[in-house]
Amino acid sequence: MSGPQHRPTGTDTDTGTDTGTDTGTDTGAGPVDPHRPVVDGRERTPEERRAELEELRQDLGSTVEELAHRVDVPTRVRERRAEVSARARVQLDRARSALDEKAPPVGRAVRERPALVAGAVVGVPVVLLLVGRLRRGHRSG
Repeated sequence: MSGPQHRPTGTDTDTGTDTGTDTGTDTGAGPVDPHRPVVDGRERTPEERRAELEELRQDLGSTVEELAHRVDVPTRVRERRAEVSARARVQLDRARSALDEKAPPVGRAVRERPALVAGAVVGVPVVLLLVGRLRRGHRSG
């Protein structure tokens, strides 16, 4: 049975001698990915195996904790709500400080009668909108 003979890449096909060309194969100098171990065929000691297993357990534990956190939607919603509330409080405090510095009477009114101020903030644009519509309706009629 004469099948094709295996000749390694980088050898002269007639003489079988090494041509010195790079075969492009890795000689096992190190892993391509630092997170993947090199399979070098040597036996590991029990201590090395235990250390590898402990490292794998820690990695797996971290992964499980992260996945559990991602799946725990109610906790994530509470955390997000707390972040947004804290940010809103900071912005509100800044706005109050600026208002107190630049317009003390207005700041005092906002603190003493928040409903009145809120009504004015909503009411003034509504009144302006109605006046604008009435004028347009009056001109076209």
